Amino acid sequence: MDKPEAAGSVLISTEGSERATSDSGKIATFDGKTHLIWQDVTREGYPNRVQSWDHKVAEWSQPATLDLGIDNHARGVMTIDREGFLQVILGGHGSAVSWCRSRRPNDSSAFTEPVEIGVGTYPVLRCAPDGTLLLTLRGKGSERHQRGVDLYRKPPGGDWQAPVRIVKLAEEYGEAYAAFHMDMAAAPDGVLHAIIDFYEGEDDCGRGFHQATCYARSPDGGNRWEKSDGTAVSLPARPEDLDILERHARSRHEKLPPPEIRQGGLVVDSCGRPFMFYLHHAEAPGYGVMVSVDERGQLRKTPVSPHWEGQWSDMRAVSCRASIRDDDAIFALVQLTPYNDEWMDGKPVRSVNNRERDDERYVWLITRDGGDSFEATSFHEPGSACNVPSLERPTGANSIPANRYPSVLYFDGSSGYPGGGDYYASGSSVADILDSGDFRANRVWFAGELGAV
Repeated sequence: MDKPEAAGSVLISTEGSERATSDSGKIATFDGKTHLIWQDVTREGYPNRVQSWDHKVAEWSQPATLDLGIDNHARGVMTIDREGFLQVILGGHGSAVSWCRSRRPNDSSAFTEPVEIGVGTYPVLRCAPDGTLLLTLRGKGSERHQRGVDLYRKPPGGDWQAPVRIVKLAEEYGEAYAAFHMDMAAAPDGVLHAIIDFYEGEDDCGRGFHQATCYARSPDGGNRWEKSDGTAVSLPARPEDLDILERHARSRHEKLPPPEIRQGGLVVDSCGRPFMFYLHHAEAPGYGVMVSVDERGQLRKTPVSPHWEGQWSDMRAVSCRASIRDDDAIFALVQLTPYNDEWMDGKPVRSVNNRERDDERYVWLITRDGGDSFEATSFHEPGSACNVPSLERPTGANSIPANRYPSVLYFDGSSGYPGGGDYYASGSSVADILDSGDFRANRVWFAGELGAV
């Protein structure tokens, strides 16, 4: 079967926000329907929308509006449970986070009223094989240093439980910006696997003084945690308590640098084996690695960047997203950008991703044998924008059949903030900027199979 090409994408919306498709958990295919969630932008705010494609009758549903986000970081994510109900988290930005679900199975036309369940940012939502909903947030405490990653759980038919903090910010880094981007996947036997970034601390040169990417797993769905060899992990953990894939602490190349160490996704195969990806610019510009765990609990690291650099030697990787099919074929969608003066000391500068650009390439890195061999092929050619693609992946009862590639949701145009600067730096509030129309709406696109499934 031919691979999906971004050039053949279907237009979903002409009002996409500046972060419309950030986050995973934007696409779910189940029992003949494909459901999409994204964020638009209007003068009234940032509406989170859901829309569905019915493969049997070959038509789109009308978009349903779930809520108005407080800004372009308050984006919705979703998964689907065994009964076919769409489960949605409507995110905050250091503010309230809510949950709702579709009123009918496999139907995005109506949802329950959102219920507030916590506070945080950057939700990651999964549905375990037993139907338990698993949610992580970058948590917020009463003091700035009281941050980390919180895990929330909702058993089938039950209420959301009080969160458990699984990793924490070190107090010595507490006054600086901190981020903990992560990914997780539940194995068929219920074991929960997680890859977690630490980006914290600041010196005179800028933020992100300490960076690390780490792995841990939970044999009981989030209560107890351990390293790959079974060593117990005390919560809330720091990198030294976990399996450290890469870590370093030093001055950065600019004030607001993108991560030099950045996780690129985690998937679990049908035998329960985890596979992780990350980028490590301190090793080499755009250096990419796949990590697997063997039967003895030992980590196996396999460099993968040579597979794309051999074909596109003038480009380097700046992001990666991973998914897996029913046949255990692993797909990583890798973002390549020209290796030019936008790189400083071998590391990308912040402006690389904060402007409209048409010179980037996205490639599929595919392994069908657990990392023994790889192939790299182009998904999106330079010539048009393909911003922050969200990759279809099995987040719950949905899965990707062996006869097609994962679908992709992305937007074109600019990913810069309204008002310029790093975050609404014009001196006006979010509401003021939107009310004045001082924003640009981008178009949201879907690239994937729209035939029978």
